[in-house]
Amino acid sequence: MPKNIKIPEPEKNLKFIDTHCHLGGLPHPKRDQLPSDEQQYKDFFKNGGAYIITSSINNNTLDLILKFIIGKERMGFTCGWAPQTVTYTPKFQYEGEWKKWVDYIEGNQEQYLAIGEIGLDFHHAKTLEKRNKQVTELKKIFELTVSNNKPYVLHVRNAAEHEFDRVNPKHRFNNRDGATKEILNIIKEFNVNPKIVMWHCFSGPQEYGISLPKQGYMLSIPSSAYSINKWRRVTKNTPLNSLLTETDSYYQHPYLRGPVNVPLNVKYSIAALAFSHNVPQSIVSERTIENAIKFFDLDID
Repeated sequence: MPKNIKIPEPEKNLKFIDTHCHLGGLPHPKRDQLPSDEQQYKDFFKNGGAYIITSSINNNTLDLILKFIIGKERMGFTCGWAPQTVTYTPKFQYEGEWKKWVDYIEGNQEQYLAIGEIGLDFHHAKTLEKRNKQVTELKKIFELTVSNNKPYVLHVRNAAEHEFDRVNPKHRFNNRDGATKEILNIIKEFNVNPKIVMWHCFSGPQEYGISLPKQGYMLSIPSSAYSINKWRRVTKNTPLNSLLTETDSYYQHPYLRGPVNVPLNVKYSIAALAFSHNVPQSIVSERTIENAIKFFDLDID
């Protein structure tokens, strides 16, 4: 954080919802730096948590989540097939894993809150072939699920300029918003209602922080917005009724880079939004909880 910017710490007694994390379902290399998943769950509700939503990215993480949430109150999950899964799953495993995921989402719609995370990631997919593969698989997901009346959680990461495909320099993906435009075209193609779509960990470009909410989309703000001005800037002019809070933990720590975050830190998303919108933290807390309950149709007393 620049030295001349001092964002107030999260206030005590805030209530909050983490709409996107990976608690219970994401193995990571720095386990010894974190409390156990069980302790993270307890800490979250002991300190103001109202509900927590964890996200799978493939079958392995889904299996872990299904075991972890047994007996857990005020916790739900989304069922995802992430763009990284499309890019990195070995070819000899892909069809079998895909069929297993399809069987689950078709046969267990009452168990999960949303489809996601799904989307496009042109940082991990650096060649035109791999980016086209992500587009093809994303279309298959929408074709399969569009009639299910479930919300969607999107992972959208545009290629940085140094990640443009130099072999195919004129391709439409080689733009600062190439992934964003492509996914909007796909959503339009399958006639998906923007009101049931959440852009997880929204990172811009900045103009979309204004245009997307006008279309009805929800944008989710990570805990890292507390220390990274870019995360605050891209949603500075987004109405509060279009915003949600998340941690994406174990990633997006309020101060640090890397996988060391916990769901309790979602309170830093509230502090960041209160600062960027110049409103009390209590108002952000109240509004983002209302937004999450409405978007995911949560049953909270």
